[in-house]
Amino acid sequence: MRTSRGTTLALRSVALVYLVGLLAVPIGVILWRTFEPGVGAFVASVQTPAAISALNLSLLIVAIVVPLNVLFGVVTAIALARWKVPFRGVVQAVVDLPFAVSPIVVGVSLIMLWGVTGWFGGLESATGVKVIFGLPGMVIATIFVTLPFVVREVEPVLHEIGTEQEQAASTLGASGWQTFWRITVPAIRWGLTYGVVLTVARALGEFGAVIMVSSGFPGVSQTLTLLVHSRYIDDHNTYGAYAAATLLMGLALVTLLGMTLLDRKRSTR
Repeated sequence: MRTSRGTTLALRSVALVYLVGLLAVPIGVILWRTFEPGVGAFVASVQTPAAISALNLSLLIVAIVVPLNVLFGVVTAIALARWKVPFRGVVQAVVDLPFAVSPIVVGVSLIMLWGVTGWFGGLESATGVKVIFGLPGMVIATIFVTLPFVVREVEPVLHEIGTEQEQAASTLGASGWQTFWRITVPAIRWGLTYGVVLTVARALGEFGAVIMVSSGFPGVSQTLTLLVHSRYIDDHNTYGAYAAATLLMGLALVTLLGMTLLDRKRSTR
């Protein structure tokens, strides 16, 4: 369907106004209120022990979640694209479940499973490992909400490339591992990279599921998103909340920039 030049300009104008109102104005307000007192005030706010601890914890969770999701995502994508998996529809639904379930529900479910009175509540008393209100619970919650990204980026690539090269490698005497590392991994590297970037972005910004399984104590189990919430709601430290939000936004923008550059590089190739 062909559209007139006036219609095209009108649609672009509506989209531009929508994006400015939804993204540019709020981001501009946050940046203005953050840097209005000066860069020194921002640096001092993000260098407090609570902010440094929150940043370190957020990066630690990302460092744990991403490799686990890459392992699960690649195996699951290969299983769905290459193997005859029983109950394939059920597996697909489980992979997409985090898209449909509220993160708050995820947090409540984890408390029911790993809480003191939950199904696995005896683990803490038996091993001393504190899941709920500790790092393990936050990692589990983040893994669940970021579960689909690697799978949904890698599986279409596997369908697109087919199995001809893998079959040829097998015919020439390559083992399963050799075929995987020399044929499959290079073929899916861009989809895998894209999934990793999306996983990092979601893990950094997750709030709903994490707040349910975190104690929220500064320096103990408080991520950057929880720090923003704590400063704004509990401490009434509006400027501190804006500064922490700006730091979090900076990490998100770096992730987005990396995703854009990788996408352009993938398109040129």
